[in-house]
Amino acid sequence: MTRPKIISAPLGRAVAVLALTGAVLLAVGLTVGLTLIGRHGNGPVRGLDRHVGNWFLDHRYLIGLAKAIATVGDAALLGVVCVVLTLALLAWRRTPIMLAPLAGYLGGEGLVYLTRAVVHRDRPPTADYPAPGALAGIHETSWSFPSGHATAVTAVLFAGLGVVALSRRALWPWLVAAAGSLYVAASRLDLGVHWFTDVATGWVLGTVWGVTVALVAVRLAVGYGVAANRYERPRHSSSTAVSTRGPADGP
Repeated sequence: MTRPKIISAPLGRAVAVLALTGAVLLAVGLTVGLTLIGRHGNGPVRGLDRHVGNWFLDHRYLIGLAKAIATVGDAALLGVVCVVLTLALLAWRRTPIMLAPLAGYLGGEGLVYLTRAVVHRDRPPTADYPAPGALAGIHETSWSFPSGHATAVTAVLFAGLGVVALSRRALWPWLVAAAGSLYVAASRLDLGVHWFTDVATGWVLGTVWGVTVALVAVRLAVGYGVAANRYERPRHSSSTAVSTRGPADGP
């Protein structure tokens, strides 16, 4: 009768950690939004946002790649990618670690949705073609804070690559996640569809959420007795070692 409690204990702790982290990040996002951004975008960082935004508009590069990232990183398509990826990973190996990308996506998009329900900041004028400075094919009119791409894509990258880093005790997956997510955030400024504080806040929220998901997923796998690294060598204690000496062997 005690087995269900033992099995559910790691899951309960994981859910509690993720719920607490999500609540704290939502509070941080709302605090930044209401104090620095302003509920309607009239906060004290307007000058900084305009200055940084103009710099990016004057130094645009790899616009084609930025547009491709905008398409793939859109909430709907990114969600489909994460679901398909998660199902494929679960078919390959059933472990809580394989749920990390989907958990990263759901948490990231949840933070964006809940924050935008309170902070109604308009997009930069360059987010809707044919406005001056806008790029052809760009039509983004939803609320601007925080950046959905910067938040969700960052969360997915850090969650997915984070479990690889933790499982293999490697640094390079963290570096790839950081470099990739920073470029995604910068691409939103290149396209002129977000303010600087939109992507900066989104990147921080996505990073913290993604790292937390990775840590929880690996810890949950260990809690269920699943090796985090499929190539990890089994560990044998001395108490279970089989003696090679026969009972009749002399000293």
